Amino acid sequence: MPPKIHLVRHAEGEHNLSQTAWTIIDPALTPYGLVQCHQLRENFPHHSQVGLVVSSPLSRAISTAVEGFRPVFENEKVPGRSVELVLLPDLQEIGDFPCDVGSEGDDLRRKVEKLGVCVNFGFVERGWTSKTGRYKPALKAIEQRAKDIRLWLYRQTANEIVVVSHGAFLHFLTDDWEEGYSEKGTGWSNAEYRSYELQPKSNKNKVDGQGTEVEDFEFVETAESRRQRGRTGPVSTQEKQKELYAAALRAWEEQGYLVNAARVNGA
Repeated sequence: MPPKIHLVRHAEGEHNLSQTAWTIIDPALTPYGLVQCHQLRENFPHHSQVGLVVSSPLSRAISTAVEGFRPVFENEKVPGRSVELVLLPDLQEIGDFPCDVGSEGDDLRRKVEKLGVCVNFGFVERGWTSKTGRYKPALKAIEQRAKDIRLWLYRQTANEIVVVSHGAFLHFLTDDWEEGYSEKGTGWSNAEYRSYELQPKSNKNKVDGQGTEVEDFEFVETAESRRQRGRTGPVSTQEKQKELYAAALRAWEEQGYLVNAARVNGA
């Protein structure tokens, strides 16, 4: 049975306070961001069901994952086994502003050691902060990362999974562009969570121009999740989402945010 996925945007980081703070490399959470994590912890009702927590390796996402979901890591559901935090570079933010660049190697490990949870660094390869190649702020590269994350999550055995990422990338991951620019660069609030079922796309057996089978999955938000954020109407159609996607990229550029991702349509 496909897992239930709880997607979360990180809590307030230092870079969220002003555009001039975008020059901070790998910013930490603000004191209010920590308060948001504690509120998230209190309001999230599924801690006991979560069997896996994954996060972007940027500091603000890691801290949100640990402080917002600490009961998950402390829950001894299986004797001798504790839930670990898996860091996935593919979940990093899509831009190449300094605030969207993470910490490498020993610097990253020092930042997470004090958090007191078991962290899996197995996917954090050297150079993940380069913003080149796979991590380039270009639409094709971003869309490929999102697709690969969907496939990876679908293959996990945990019944419920928490995923902590970033406001802009979450739109690409879910392919949901409703209110895509109600906040700067995103429609997600800091420390907001939404719950989804992950399902195969209807065109998953489509064959591309090279004769390769295309397999992809889609996030379907639960009715409860939509209600809790005030969305009572029907889900936007695929055609409408395409219109909202284009509008979001234009708005982000006008906001001075993620300009490279909006302009570079290549890998």
